[in-house]
Amino acid sequence: MNRNVVISVVGAIALAGSTQAKELDRVVFLEAHPDDLASEMGTAVLMKGIYEMHVIDYTHGEWGCGEEKATNGWTKATRTAEEGEVCRRAGFRLHWCDAIDGFAYADSNVCAQLTAYLADIRPRAVFCHWPIDTHPDHMMSAAAAIKATQLAGIRPEIYFQEQEIQSRAFQPVYWVDVSALTERRRELISMWASQNGPKIAERKIRTSETNALRLAPWKWTHAEIFGVFPSTVPPGRGIFDELPGVMR
Repeated sequence: MNRNVVISVVGAIALAGSTQAKELDRVVFLEAHPDDLASEMGTAVLMKGIYEMHVIDYTHGEWGCGEEKATNGWTKATRTAEEGEVCRRAGFRLHWCDAIDGFAYADSNVCAQLTAYLADIRPRAVFCHWPIDTHPDHMMSAAAAIKATQLAGIRPEIYFQEQEIQSRAFQPVYWVDVSALTERRRELISMWASQNGPKIAERKIRTSETNALRLAPWKWTHAEIFGVFPSTVPPGRGIFDELPGVMR
């Protein structure tokens, strides 16, 4: 074989190996409704570029604007479009399950749907709602997330987000510094206009200020907090061990 051909073949193999080595780990944020991502928007933005980011919405938030707009389909269409635009601007890949807002269960049909997504994405980490919550949809989506990882035959790191109004007895393990992302968070969260996004944004920003005061007032101005599902994170090798600005 010609020496130049050999060099070209070896170079191509090395390039292919390099490309494979650079393939990003995947992260899934499973949200019960469009706009639930607001509680972890800063962390999701920080992860973009380090990981391939996926958002799975368990419902379309169909009942988030009252009965009339739910029954005529306006809310589903509007919130679907809003979520699509938020994820497009943030660079997240968006997927939908078919559970119904306010009537969501961790039933076999939706679990099968979620299982198919997880089996295809094969995420390194899954973020979902804290399972002790005053909103049943949050609890159901969390249960479905854990069940679907088992059905998909994967063992991702599993983390819990806090919904400061509805979560109960939340146990934070990780604090993530989002001090530099206040305006980006405000911009993205405000895009959920049907849910009064600007008001949500200000509430989340105030919550992140309180979180920072609890842990690192001398260092950070804003922080998002996360719990962890026991025994799913390898000691010292979890996703938060690779992210800058994390304390536990």
